Amino acid sequence: MKHNVYIVGLALMWFGACHAQPTPSQAAADKQGEFGPTANGLVYSPHTMNRLRRIVDSLNLKHKVCELRRAYRSYRQGQASYIALEKGDLKQARLALEQGLTPEAFQARFPAATVEKDLLVISYLDEYEDNSKKPATVYRSIPFNNQGEHLLRLKEPAAPAPGRWVIQAEAKSSYSDASLRAFYFPDALSQPALPAQYANLVQYADCLIDTTAQIYFVSAKRTGVRYRQNEPRAEAAFMSYAHEQTQQPKLEYSNKTTETEQKAQWAAFEKWQTERFAKMDQLARTPKFRELLAQAVTSANTVGATDDEFEEYVARYYSPQKALEFKRSRIVVGGCSMDDSPRRHALGIATLSAETVNWETFLRAHLDIMNDRFERVSDGSYAWAGRKTYLRELEELDINVPDLMLGISLRIDNASRNHYFGSLGRLGRALAETQQPRELEQRLLGIVADPSLDAYNRVLAYYLFLCYNNNLEDKELQQQNIARLNTAVQKLPTYLVARATVKEEK
Repeated sequence: MKHNVYIVGLALMWFGACHAQPTPSQAAADKQGEFGPTANGLVYSPHTMNRLRRIVDSLNLKHKVCELRRAYRSYRQGQASYIALEKGDLKQARLALEQGLTPEAFQARFPAATVEKDLLVISYLDEYEDNSKKPATVYRSIPFNNQGEHLLRLKEPAAPAPGRWVIQAEAKSSYSDASLRAFYFPDALSQPALPAQYANLVQYADCLIDTTAQIYFVSAKRTGVRYRQNEPRAEAAFMSYAHEQTQQPKLEYSNKTTETEQKAQWAAFEKWQTERFAKMDQLARTPKFRELLAQAVTSANTVGATDDEFEEYVARYYSPQKALEFKRSRIVVGGCSMDDSPRRHALGIATLSAETVNWETFLRAHLDIMNDRFERVSDGSYAWAGRKTYLRELEELDINVPDLMLGISLRIDNASRNHYFGSLGRLGRALAETQQPRELEQRLLGIVADPSLDAYNRVLAYYLFLCYNNNLEDKELQQQNIARLNTAVQKLPTYLVARATVKEEK
């Protein structure tokens, strides 16, 4: 199976995402909410929430009466040692590894080598970087306390036999020196099935998040700061008419424009923004408005080339279904980590999906906002202050939020093709806002300590707990939770206990 990098990679970006980010209260502009003030404090209206709630009731009932349909497998995994060598006779060193020399014997023979023991390593298939269409076998060790993360990508698909090495040798190039890196597995890798109670969490996620649907159409075009589509003639004619008739102020800048003039232009434009729908509602009754809008909507060239404003008018004066179709026909790409246009686009999709009872795209779009799962140049932590997690919306819909969050946090090798995998860092931050904190903590700690579950998924629960805990405001509670986590860690496989015990920050 080929794996999207997001599935495994973001699950392993531990501390960058887990460390507490600036809280929303730190941003003055955030007082009214990321997407502006709302009547109920939620991003969806009371009417929309009621419609969604009825859908969730139906899905929850469906899940309750649905038997577990399949067995879910964890990733291949096992205990390993790691070596790295960049000096000496690398040819002889590789030969020694191929002959099955133990890590201790190898280090004695090649003292310049770096050796790390007691690592948890997972293995999975992924597309190879050279686009050869042949999947690479990836071996990745799981870090603890910011130590012990290593990755090998091999073209050979064969699994290592007990007492053997998987080896990646790199020749000297203009970019790097020659090197030898390898994992040693004392035992065969295992791939256990998830116990029923955990498989049920994955199934609950698949029940709520339709695995046969995607947010964007296959033909969707990329738009945004870096990707701009030319405005089709019919759409341009409609927008020009609407702006002219509602007296949209011009924003005209030049080297001669003073700061006072710029402020005056923006003030006039913002005034127009707040008043435009009152004028547009009157204009929408005229035959010419309806004719120009219909021509723009029905033009094939319009698909994939629209923008937020045009889609607003389509939803309000033509058809919410058509507006949703336009939104799903373009993927908004952020210009930088502070660019909120991808998030606003996802909110528009979620809102229109809710209004048109299109649950299939609604929950994916909402989770994308929660997981900040968008294309962008970068995703610096300084942009997090203004970003909400919107967990409350899911709790208000009577979704079993702990089950859903755990269902998209577990990693499985044979997931449905479009199964939704969440980011531990974002989910941990969201869960810090849950209305059921004690229940959540107990469940996560129970998973960490549960010997019936594979070690990798227990470690993911460990990191989800850390991400959750690091976003709590109560420092005393944080310390208490770390002590509780370290107690649960004692139940992990023996070789991981010392590595996974959380060290106090100095």
